[in-house]
Amino acid sequence: MSEQKTRSKADRRKRDIGPPGKTPERRHKAERRLPELTDMPFEEFEAELAVLGKQATLFLRISSSG
Repeated sequence: MSEQKTRSKADRRKRDIGPPGKTPERRHKAERRLPELTDMPFEEFEAELAVLGKQATLFLRISSSG
């Protein structure tokens, strides 16, 4: 049997406090998970939202039919 390493329960991604211990920073961009906002017409937003809704409905239909 192989031993599995257990992960720490704390998620360091919730706070941007840098790498653990004496480990050097490996990320190219420190704030890599921040959302980017863009301006778009409301009609375009509605169209994208409708597509996401159709994808979610299809996913739910497929996953519940198993």
